[in-house]
Amino acid sequence: MEVLHPPFVHFVIALPLVSLFSQLTYLATKDKTYSKATTRILAFSLLVSFFALFTGIIDAQKIINSSYILEKGLKEIEEHKEFGFVVVGMLFVTTLLKWIACRTNKFDLEKYSVVFIVATILLSLYQGREGGIIVYKYSGGIKDDIVKQRIMDKFDPIEDKECIEKIKRIKSVKKSFQED
Repeated sequence: MEVLHPPFVHFVIALPLVSLFSQLTYLATKDKTYSKATTRILAFSLLVSFFALFTGIIDAQKIINSSYILEKGLKEIEEHKEFGFVVVGMLFVTTLLKWIACRTNKFDLEKYSVVFIVATILLSLYQGREGGIIVYKYSGGIKDDIVKQRIMDKFDPIEDKECIEKIKRIKSVKKSFQED
């Protein structure tokens, strides 16, 4: 399964970290170059976050339509999608605050922007953790033949009828989820 989401989300996590170091350097040196760099890094991160959100929505639909994923995994995908909007919103507010602070030369706003950058980083890290759970715990975004092979490696379908029942349940849950 070809997914586009992962390359973008790594930037959304990494760039705010870089902007934090730039902003802390600005606060220590009061060299305006670092403040401007922070604003530009956050703006680029915001741009990339829109791509991450868009590709995440597309990839989630691919996963729901064509993958073996557990029922709880489907719920996780929906929660992950919704929280993605929260992360982008927070990144937007942080970028806007930082831009205003940079344009108005208000040092107090520069200090507050550190708090917002840290909050954005924490939200992004939490969201990244949740995305990892979808992949590693629920097999979201992993090719179906690999998931089938993992199931077959774990259960012997000849001796273990439970394996066949689990596959049937996964298919029925997926079908009922698509109907909703």
